[in-house]
Amino acid sequence: MNKQLSVKYALLYGAIAVVVAVSMTIGAMMLVFNFEKAEMEKEHGKDLAAAYEGVDALSEIIEYYNTLPEDQRNYDMYLKLCELEKWYRAYYVKANEMDNDKITHMVANGFIAGVGDKHGEFYTADDFAALTSQTQGNTVGIGVYVRLDPDTMCIKVLTVMKDSPALDAGVKAGDIITHVDGQSVIELGYYEAINRVAGKEGTNVELTVLRDGQTMTFVATRRRVETETVYFHKHEADPKVGVVRIIEFNNSTPNQFKNAVNTLLNDQGCTSLVFDMRSNPGGTLESVVEMLDFLLPRGDVVYVTDKDGIVLEKYVSDDSCIDVPMAVLTDGNTASAAELFTCALRDYEKAIIVGTTTYGKGSVQSLIELEDGTGLRFTTYLYSPPKSENYDGVGIVPDVIVELDESLIDKNYFEITDAEDNQLKAALDALKK
Repeated sequence: MNKQLSVKYALLYGAIAVVVAVSMTIGAMMLVFNFEKAEMEKEHGKDLAAAYEGVDALSEIIEYYNTLPEDQRNYDMYLKLCELEKWYRAYYVKANEMDNDKITHMVANGFIAGVGDKHGEFYTADDFAALTSQTQGNTVGIGVYVRLDPDTMCIKVLTVMKDSPALDAGVKAGDIITHVDGQSVIELGYYEAINRVAGKEGTNVELTVLRDGQTMTFVATRRRVETETVYFHKHEADPKVGVVRIIEFNNSTPNQFKNAVNTLLNDQGCTSLVFDMRSNPGGTLESVVEMLDFLLPRGDVVYVTDKDGIVLEKYVSDDSCIDVPMAVLTDGNTASAAELFTCALRDYEKAIIVGTTTYGKGSVQSLIELEDGTGLRFTTYLYSPPKSENYDGVGIVPDVIVELDESLIDKNYFEITDAEDNQLKAALDALKK
Protein backbone atom coordinates (compact mmCIF):
# COMPACT_ATOMS: atom_id res chain seq x y z
CA MET A 1 0.00 0.00 0.00
CA ASN A 2 1.26 3.45 -0.77
CA LYS A 3 -0.10 6.93 -0.30
CA GLN A 4 0.52 10.46 -1.44
CA LEU A 5 0.88 13.35 1.03
CA SER A 6 -0.08 12.88 4.66
CA VAL A 7 -3.14 13.52 6.82
CA LYS A 8 -2.11 13.54 10.48
CA TYR A 9 -4.44 12.46 13.28
CA ALA A 10 -7.12 11.53 10.76
CA LEU A 11 -10.28 10.08 12.24
CA LEU A 12 -13.23 8.52 10.50
CA TYR A 13 -15.80 8.33 13.27
CA GLY A 14 -19.53 8.30 12.87
CA ALA A 15 -22.41 8.85 15.26
CA ILE A 16 -20.46 8.82 18.51
CA ALA A 17 -21.89 11.88 20.21
CA VAL A 18 -25.39 12.71 21.43
CA VAL A 19 -26.34 16.37 21.68
CA VAL A 20 -29.13 17.20 24.12
CA ALA A 21 -30.82 20.58 23.87
CA VAL A 22 -32.53 21.80 27.03
CA SER A 23 -35.11 24.57 26.80
CA MET A 24 -35.91 26.49 29.99
CA THR A 25 -38.73 28.94 30.62
CA ILE A 26 -37.91 31.44 33.32
CA GLY A 27 -40.86 32.94 35.15
CA ALA A 28 -39.19 35.55 37.33
CA MET A 29 -39.10 39.27 37.95
CA MET A 30 -36.64 41.10 35.74
CA LEU A 31 -34.65 43.65 37.67
CA VAL A 32 -33.24 46.57 35.74
CA PHE A 33 -30.21 48.13 37.35
CA ASN A 34 -29.54 51.79 36.84
CA PHE A 35 -25.90 51.56 35.86
CA GLU A 36 -23.74 54.56 35.30
CA LYS A 37 -24.50 56.11 31.95
CA ALA A 38 -20.83 56.16 31.05
CA GLU A 39 -20.61 52.39 31.60
CA MET A 40 -23.66 51.67 29.48
CA GLU A 41 -22.52 53.89 26.62
CA LYS A 42 -18.94 52.69 26.57
CA GLU A 43 -17.81 52.32 22.96
CA HIS A 44 -15.96 49.11 22.10
CA GLY A 45 -15.85 49.62 18.37
CA LYS A 46 -14.68 47.01 15.89
CA ASP A 47 -10.97 47.16 16.56
CA LEU A 48 -10.14 44.14 18.69
CA ALA A 49 -6.55 45.27 19.15
CA ALA A 50 -7.71 48.57 20.66
CA ALA A 51 -10.39 46.94 22.81
CA TYR A 52 -7.85 44.57 24.36
CA GLU A 53 -4.78 46.75 24.26
CA GLY A 54 -2.10 45.44 26.59
CA VAL A 55 -3.61 41.96 27.01
CA ASP A 56 -0.71 39.67 26.10
CA ALA A 57 -2.81 36.49 26.05
CA LEU A 58 -4.71 37.75 23.01
CA SER A 59 -1.77 39.10 21.04
CA GLU A 60 -1.52 36.05 18.77
CA ILE A 61 -5.27 36.06 18.12
CA ILE A 62 -5.17 39.76 17.30
CA GLU A 63 -2.26 39.26 14.93
CA TYR A 64 -4.03 36.36 13.24
CA TYR A 65 -7.33 38.19 12.88
CA ASN A 66 -5.70 41.22 11.36
CA THR A 67 -4.44 38.99 8.53
CA LEU A 68 -7.96 37.82 7.67
CA PRO A 69 -10.21 39.45 5.07
CA GLU A 70 -12.55 41.96 6.69
CA ASP A 71 -15.64 39.83 6.11
CA GLN A 72 -14.09 36.92 8.02
CA ARG A 73 -13.21 38.83 11.18
CA ASN A 74 -15.64 37.95 13.94
CA TYR A 75 -14.69 40.63 16.46
CA ASP A 76 -18.26 40.77 17.71
CA MET A 77 -17.97 37.27 19.16
CA TYR A 78 -15.08 38.20 21.44
CA LEU A 79 -16.62 41.49 22.48
CA LYS A 80 -19.96 39.86 23.22
CA LEU A 81 -18.36 37.18 25.39
CA CYS A 82 -16.45 39.81 27.34
CA GLU A 83 -19.62 41.83 27.87
CA LEU A 84 -21.46 38.75 29.12
CA GLU A 85 -18.68 37.92 31.54
CA LYS A 86 -18.53 41.55 32.74
CA TRP A 87 -22.20 41.58 33.74
CA TYR A 88 -22.13 38.11 35.27
CA ARG A 89 -19.01 38.82 37.31
CA ALA A 90 -20.48 42.07 38.58
CA TYR A 91 -24.10 41.15 39.36
CA TYR A 92 -24.86 37.40 39.04
CA VAL A 93 -26.18 36.12 42.37
CA LYS A 94 -23.84 33.11 42.20
CA ALA A 95 -20.86 34.90 40.69
CA ASN A 96 -18.53 33.48 43.33
CA GLU A 97 -19.48 29.94 42.21
CA MET A 98 -18.70 30.44 38.53
CA ASP A 99 -16.46 27.64 37.24
CA ASN A 100 -14.00 29.02 34.69
CA ASP A 101 -13.09 25.62 33.26
CA LYS A 102 -16.74 24.65 32.78
CA ILE A 103 -17.55 28.00 31.17
CA THR A 104 -14.61 27.65 28.77
CA HIS A 105 -15.65 24.11 27.86
CA MET A 106 -19.25 25.11 27.15
CA VAL A 107 -18.23 28.19 25.16
CA ALA A 108 -15.86 26.13 23.01
CA ASN A 109 -18.52 23.53 22.24
CA GLY A 110 -21.02 26.33 21.64
CA PHE A 111 -18.69 27.74 18.99
CA ILE A 112 -18.47 24.31 17.34
CA ALA A 113 -22.26 24.00 17.39
CA GLY A 114 -22.59 27.46 15.87
CA VAL A 115 -20.20 26.54 13.09
CA GLY A 116 -22.40 23.51 12.34
CA ASP A 117 -19.66 20.88 12.63
CA LYS A 118 -21.79 18.02 13.96
CA HIS A 119 -18.74 15.80 14.32
CA GLY A 120 -16.62 18.39 16.11
CA GLU A 121 -15.98 18.45 19.85
CA PHE A 122 -13.83 20.23 22.41
CA TYR A 123 -12.15 18.05 25.08
CA THR A 124 -10.71 18.62 28.51
CA ALA A 125 -7.04 17.66 28.84
CA ASP A 126 -7.93 14.34 30.52
CA ASP A 127 -10.61 13.44 27.98
CA PHE A 128 -8.32 14.34 25.09
CA ALA A 129 -5.53 12.14 26.47
CA ALA A 130 -8.02 9.27 26.79
CA LEU A 131 -9.25 9.77 23.22
CA THR A 132 -5.78 9.80 21.68
CA SER A 133 -4.93 6.69 23.70
CA GLN A 134 -8.06 4.99 22.35
CA THR A 135 -7.16 5.75 18.74
CA GLN A 136 -3.76 4.13 19.37
CA GLY A 137 -5.62 0.96 20.37
CA ASN A 138 -5.09 0.94 24.12
CA THR A 139 -6.90 2.28 27.13
CA VAL A 140 -6.69 2.19 30.92
CA GLY A 141 -9.33 0.07 32.63
CA ILE A 142 -10.24 -3.53 33.30
CA GLY A 143 -10.91 -4.65 29.69
CA VAL A 144 -14.61 -5.38 29.27
CA TYR A 145 -17.45 -4.44 26.95
CA VAL A 146 -20.64 -3.77 28.91
CA ARG A 147 -24.20 -2.59 28.57
CA LEU A 148 -27.06 -1.53 30.85
CA ASP A 149 -29.03 -4.60 31.90
CA PRO A 150 -32.72 -3.57 31.67
CA ASP A 151 -33.87 -6.23 34.14
CA THR A 152 -31.58 -5.25 37.02
CA MET A 153 -30.59 -1.69 35.91
CA CYS A 154 -27.01 -2.75 36.62
CA ILE A 155 -23.93 -3.34 34.43
CA LYS A 156 -23.97 -6.45 32.25
CA VAL A 157 -20.62 -7.76 31.01
CA LEU A 158 -20.92 -8.60 27.31
CA THR A 159 -17.39 -9.88 26.78
CA VAL A 160 -14.03 -9.90 28.56
CA MET A 161 -10.94 -8.94 26.56
CA LYS A 162 -7.88 -11.15 26.30
CA ASP A 163 -4.99 -10.42 28.67
CA SER A 164 -7.10 -8.02 30.71
CA PRO A 165 -7.43 -7.27 34.45
CA ALA A 166 -11.05 -8.45 34.35
CA LEU A 167 -10.00 -11.81 32.90
CA ASP A 168 -7.23 -12.17 35.51
CA ALA A 169 -9.69 -11.36 38.28
CA GLY A 170 -12.20 -14.00 37.14
CA VAL A 171 -14.93 -11.82 35.61
CA LYS A 172 -16.92 -13.58 32.87
CA ALA A 173 -19.28 -12.59 30.06
CA GLY A 174 -22.83 -12.55 31.37
CA ASP A 175 -21.88 -11.34 34.85
CA ILE A 176 -24.08 -8.58 36.29
CA ILE A 177 -22.04 -6.00 38.20
CA THR A 178 -24.27 -4.81 41.05
CA HIS A 179 -21.74 -2.90 43.20
CA VAL A 180 -18.52 -0.99 42.53
CA ASP A 181 -16.25 -0.64 45.56
CA GLY A 182 -19.22 -1.47 47.75
CA GLN A 183 -21.51 1.16 46.23
CA SER A 184 -24.72 0.14 44.50
CA VAL A 185 -24.79 0.62 40.73
CA ILE A 186 -28.49 1.48 40.97
CA GLU A 187 -27.80 4.25 43.47
CA LEU A 188 -24.76 5.56 41.59
CA GLY A 189 -26.46 5.42 38.21
CA TYR A 190 -25.17 3.44 35.23
CA TYR A 191 -22.77 6.02 33.74
CA GLU A 192 -21.31 7.11 37.06
CA ALA A 193 -20.77 3.44 37.93
CA ILE A 194 -18.98 2.93 34.61
CA ASN A 195 -16.68 5.85 35.44
CA ARG A 196 -15.97 4.31 38.84
CA VAL A 197 -15.00 1.02 37.19
CA ALA A 198 -12.60 2.72 34.78
CA GLY A 199 -10.49 4.62 37.31
CA LYS A 200 -6.74 5.25 37.28
CA GLU A 201 -3.93 2.97 36.20
CA GLY A 202 -2.43 0.86 38.99
CA THR A 203 -5.42 1.15 41.34
CA ASN A 204 -7.79 -1.62 42.39
CA VAL A 205 -11.53 -1.82 41.93
CA GLU A 206 -13.79 -4.23 43.81
CA LEU A 207 -16.68 -5.61 41.76
CA THR A 208 -19.67 -7.38 43.26
CA VAL A 209 -21.31 -9.50 40.56
CA LEU A 210 -24.37 -11.65 40.22
CA ARG A 211 -23.69 -14.92 38.36
CA ASP A 212 -26.24 -17.73 38.01
CA GLY A 213 -28.11 -16.48 41.05
CA GLN A 214 -25.00 -16.28 43.24
CA THR A 215 -23.22 -13.17 44.47
CA MET A 216 -19.44 -13.07 44.02
CA THR A 217 -16.73 -10.47 44.61
CA PHE A 218 -13.69 -9.84 42.40
CA VAL A 219 -10.83 -7.38 42.68
CA ALA A 220 -9.19 -6.14 39.46
CA THR A 221 -6.12 -3.95 39.14
CA ARG A 222 -6.61 -1.35 36.44
CA ARG A 223 -3.92 -1.16 33.77
CA ARG A 224 -3.36 -0.24 30.16
CA VAL A 225 -5.08 -2.77 27.91
CA GLU A 226 -4.89 -3.27 24.15
CA THR A 227 -8.48 -2.80 23.07
CA GLU A 228 -9.88 -5.93 21.49
CA THR A 229 -11.79 -4.67 18.45
CA VAL A 230 -12.00 -7.85 16.33
CA TYR A 231 -13.90 -11.00 17.28
CA PHE A 232 -14.18 -14.05 15.02
CA HIS A 233 -15.57 -17.56 14.90
CA LYS A 234 -16.71 -20.27 12.52
CA HIS A 235 -20.44 -20.11 11.89
CA GLU A 236 -22.22 -22.55 14.19
CA ALA A 237 -24.35 -24.18 11.49
CA ASP A 238 -21.98 -23.75 8.53
CA PRO A 239 -18.34 -24.08 9.66
CA LYS A 240 -17.09 -23.23 6.16
CA VAL A 241 -18.15 -19.63 6.80
CA GLY A 242 -15.96 -17.44 8.98
CA VAL A 243 -17.66 -14.57 10.81
CA VAL A 244 -15.51 -11.54 11.69
CA ARG A 245 -17.04 -8.82 13.85
CA ILE A 246 -15.22 -5.48 13.91
CA ILE A 247 -16.18 -3.18 16.81
CA GLU A 248 -14.26 -0.09 15.62
CA PHE A 249 -11.08 0.89 13.78
CA ASN A 250 -8.03 1.89 15.81
CA ASN A 251 -4.31 1.40 15.30
CA SER A 252 -4.37 -2.11 16.80
CA THR A 253 -7.30 -3.29 14.66
CA PRO A 254 -5.38 -4.20 11.44
CA ASN A 255 -3.18 -6.81 13.13
CA GLN A 256 -6.16 -8.29 14.96
CA PHE A 257 -8.11 -8.34 11.69
CA LYS A 258 -5.34 -10.02 9.68
CA ASN A 259 -4.92 -12.63 12.39
CA ALA A 260 -8.67 -13.33 12.35
CA VAL A 261 -8.85 -13.73 8.55
CA ASN A 262 -5.69 -15.86 8.35
CA THR A 263 -6.82 -18.09 11.22
CA LEU A 264 -10.25 -18.68 9.70
CA LEU A 265 -8.98 -19.35 6.17
CA ASN A 266 -5.67 -21.11 6.82
CA ASP A 267 -6.15 -22.86 10.16
CA GLN A 268 -9.89 -23.47 10.48
CA GLY A 269 -10.76 -24.33 6.89
CA CYS A 270 -13.25 -21.58 6.11
CA THR A 271 -13.91 -20.87 2.44
CA SER A 272 -15.94 -17.64 2.72
CA LEU A 273 -16.14 -14.68 5.09
CA VAL A 274 -18.80 -12.44 6.60
CA PHE A 275 -17.62 -9.11 8.01
CA ASP A 276 -20.01 -7.80 10.64
CA MET A 277 -19.92 -3.97 10.59
CA ARG A 278 -23.17 -3.43 12.46
CA SER A 279 -22.96 -0.62 15.05
CA ASN A 280 -19.34 0.08 14.05
CA PRO A 281 -18.89 3.90 14.41
CA GLY A 282 -15.60 4.03 12.47
CA GLY A 283 -12.14 5.02 13.65
CA THR A 284 -8.79 5.96 12.16
CA LEU A 285 -8.27 6.34 8.43
CA GLU A 286 -4.90 4.59 8.50
CA SER A 287 -6.31 1.44 10.09
CA VAL A 288 -9.17 0.92 7.60
CA VAL A 289 -6.85 1.61 4.66
CA GLU A 290 -4.39 -1.04 5.89
CA MET A 291 -7.21 -3.56 6.22
CA LEU A 292 -8.55 -2.81 2.74
CA ASP A 293 -5.05 -3.12 1.31
CA PHE A 294 -4.91 -6.61 2.85
CA LEU A 295 -8.18 -7.62 1.14
CA LEU A 296 -8.15 -5.77 -2.19
CA PRO A 297 -6.08 -6.14 -5.38
CA ARG A 298 -3.96 -3.31 -6.78
CA GLY A 299 -5.92 -0.11 -7.23
CA ASP A 300 -7.19 3.03 -5.53
CA VAL A 301 -8.65 2.67 -2.04
CA VAL A 302 -9.73 6.17 -1.00
CA TYR A 303 -9.38 9.83 -2.03
CA VAL A 304 -9.07 12.59 0.58
CA THR A 305 -10.04 16.12 -0.49
CA ASP A 306 -9.89 19.48 1.28
CA LYS A 307 -12.51 22.24 1.60
CA ASP A 308 -11.70 23.44 -1.92
CA GLY A 309 -12.16 20.00 -3.47
CA ILE A 310 -8.43 19.50 -4.05
CA VAL A 311 -7.22 15.90 -3.71
CA LEU A 312 -4.71 15.96 -0.85
CA GLU A 313 -4.13 12.28 -0.53
CA LYS A 314 -4.75 9.08 -2.47
CA TYR A 315 -4.26 5.63 -0.97
CA VAL A 316 -3.44 2.73 -3.30
CA SER A 317 -3.56 -1.00 -2.58
CA ASP A 318 -0.76 -3.37 -3.63
CA ASP A 319 -1.07 -6.62 -5.62
CA SER A 320 -1.72 -9.05 -2.77
CA CYS A 321 -5.34 -9.70 -1.85
CA ILE A 322 -7.78 -12.21 -0.34
CA ASP A 323 -9.77 -14.03 -2.99
CA VAL A 324 -12.75 -15.73 -1.33
CA PRO A 325 -16.48 -14.94 -1.37
CA MET A 326 -17.31 -12.18 1.12
CA ALA A 327 -20.34 -10.45 2.59
CA VAL A 328 -20.66 -7.37 4.81
CA LEU A 329 -23.40 -6.85 7.40
CA THR A 330 -24.51 -3.23 7.95
CA ASP A 331 -27.08 -1.23 9.88
CA GLY A 332 -27.96 2.41 10.52
CA ASN A 333 -25.05 2.75 12.95
CA THR A 334 -22.44 1.51 10.47
CA ALA A 335 -20.55 4.75 9.96
CA SER A 336 -17.54 6.46 8.47
CA ALA A 337 -14.51 4.12 8.32
CA ALA A 338 -16.89 1.16 8.48
CA GLU A 339 -18.74 2.60 5.48
CA LEU A 340 -15.50 3.07 3.56
CA PHE A 341 -14.63 -0.57 4.26
CA THR A 342 -18.07 -1.65 3.05
CA CYS A 343 -18.17 0.52 -0.07
CA ALA A 344 -14.62 -0.26 -1.19
CA LEU A 345 -15.27 -4.00 -1.09
CA ARG A 346 -18.39 -3.52 -3.19
CA ASP A 347 -16.58 -1.18 -5.61
CA TYR A 348 -14.15 -4.01 -6.38
CA GLU A 349 -17.00 -6.54 -6.52
CA LYS A 350 -15.41 -8.42 -3.65
CA ALA A 351 -18.42 -8.51 -1.34
CA ILE A 352 -22.19 -8.42 -1.23
CA ILE A 353 -23.76 -6.02 1.29
CA VAL A 354 -26.58 -7.28 3.53
CA GLY A 355 -28.62 -5.47 6.18
CA THR A 356 -29.95 -1.90 6.29
CA THR A 357 -28.76 1.49 4.97
CA THR A 358 -25.68 2.84 6.73
CA TYR A 359 -25.31 6.11 8.67
CA GLY A 360 -23.84 8.24 5.87
CA LYS A 361 -20.61 9.95 6.90
CA GLY A 362 -17.94 10.71 4.32
CA SER A 363 -15.81 13.21 6.22
CA VAL A 364 -12.52 13.12 8.11
CA GLN A 365 -11.93 14.64 11.53
CA SER A 366 -8.53 15.78 12.77
CA LEU A 367 -7.34 15.76 16.38
CA ILE A 368 -5.47 18.85 17.51
CA GLU A 369 -3.88 19.26 20.92
CA LEU A 370 -4.20 22.89 22.03
CA GLU A 371 -1.51 24.74 23.95
CA ASP A 372 -2.94 24.00 27.40
CA GLY A 373 -3.38 20.27 26.78
CA THR A 374 -7.07 20.48 25.91
CA GLY A 375 -8.04 19.13 22.52
CA LEU A 376 -10.19 19.66 19.48
CA ARG A 377 -11.75 17.23 17.04
CA PHE A 378 -13.02 19.02 13.95
CA THR A 379 -13.96 18.18 10.36
CA THR A 380 -11.11 18.94 7.99
CA TYR A 381 -11.52 16.76 4.90
CA LEU A 382 -13.91 14.73 2.83
CA TYR A 383 -13.05 11.24 1.67
CA SER A 384 -14.48 9.22 -1.18
CA PRO A 385 -14.39 5.49 -1.92
CA PRO A 386 -12.36 4.20 -4.89
CA LYS A 387 -15.14 4.16 -7.49
CA SER A 388 -18.49 5.15 -5.97
CA GLU A 389 -19.78 8.63 -5.17
CA ASN A 390 -19.24 10.13 -1.73
CA TYR A 391 -22.05 8.91 0.55
CA ASP A 392 -21.90 11.71 3.15
CA GLY A 393 -25.45 12.40 4.33
CA VAL A 394 -26.80 9.59 2.17
CA GLY A 395 -25.42 6.28 3.41
CA ILE A 396 -24.86 3.01 1.58
CA VAL A 397 -27.89 0.99 0.51
CA PRO A 398 -27.25 -2.78 0.85
CA ASP A 399 -27.56 -5.18 -2.07
CA VAL A 400 -29.87 -7.29 0.10
CA ILE A 401 -32.06 -5.25 2.46
CA VAL A 402 -32.96 -7.16 5.63
CA GLU A 403 -34.21 -5.61 8.86
CA LEU A 404 -33.06 -7.19 12.11
CA ASP A 405 -35.78 -9.40 13.53
CA GLU A 406 -37.98 -7.47 15.94
CA SER A 407 -37.32 -9.96 18.73
CA LEU A 408 -33.61 -9.03 18.62
CA ILE A 409 -33.92 -5.24 18.66
CA ASP A 410 -33.23 -4.87 22.39
CA LYS A 411 -30.21 -7.18 22.35
CA ASN A 412 -26.59 -6.26 21.85
CA TYR A 413 -24.91 -8.03 18.92
CA PHE A 414 -22.69 -9.86 21.42
CA GLU A 415 -25.85 -11.46 22.79
CA ILE A 416 -27.30 -12.64 19.47
CA THR A 417 -26.48 -16.22 18.51
CA ASP A 418 -25.80 -17.36 14.95
CA ALA A 419 -28.98 -19.43 15.02
CA GLU A 420 -31.26 -16.47 15.77
CA ASP A 421 -29.45 -13.80 13.72
CA ASN A 422 -31.69 -13.40 10.67
CA GLN A 423 -29.39 -10.84 9.02
CA LEU A 424 -26.43 -13.19 9.30
CA LYS A 425 -28.58 -15.97 7.83
CA ALA A 426 -29.44 -13.69 4.90
CA ALA A 427 -25.72 -13.06 4.35
CA LEU A 428 -25.02 -16.79 4.22
CA ASP A 429 -27.87 -17.28 1.75
CA ALA A 430 -26.47 -14.47 -0.42
CA LEU A 431 -23.01 -16.07 -0.40
CA LYS A 432 -24.46 -19.38 -1.57
CA LYS A 433 -26.20 -17.69 -4.46
